[in-house]
Amino acid sequence: MKTVEEKFRTVIEKNTFYFFNTEFAETYEGYLVTLKESLLLLKNEIETEGLRKEIFTNFLAEKENGLDALLTLTGFSNESLKRLITLIRVAENPQLSKLTLKEKWCPKEDLESIKEWSSNTVIRLLKKNECFRKGIVNLFFEGATLPFLAERMPLFELKKLSIEKLKFEPSSMFAASH
Repeated sequence: MKTVEEKFRTVIEKNTFYFFNTEFAETYEGYLVTLKESLLLLKNEIETEGLRKEIFTNFLAEKENGLDALLTLTGFSNESLKRLITLIRVAENPQLSKLTLKEKWCPKEDLESIKEWSSNTVIRLLKKNECFRKGIVNLFFEGATLPFLAERMPLFELKKLSIEKLKFEPSSMFAASH
């Protein structure tokens, strides 16, 4: 039978909640600093030049962590974005296709064998295909206005495709209703 002291030591040494990896923590903290700085630069550009789609399109093309920063700003998860891209690829909705410029980045695919794209595939396409970048930006600017998406997405996810978030509106970032 273990003593209380032995049990306590086992919890501290073995419980991952208490595990601390300094190298990982410093690396991740550096990543968070770059996201924050990228978002501050984006916010400044929007404040000085106005809210324009081109700013976001260029941001996604030029910033290594541009997509992560955009997702952080909006609260939209990477997984949700990949699923939304899959929906766009399989859907035959004219409004959605037009908004996302689907015909300029999405090859015809066999719907029976379609798979969700990896994060690396999405990032690669964002960097090399301007129409894909513009389509993604259009989603974040106007996606919440499409009845097709409103019928298929939970309201809390649809609200993340709000122009208020792109304007860095505090109410859209902190309020539960946004």
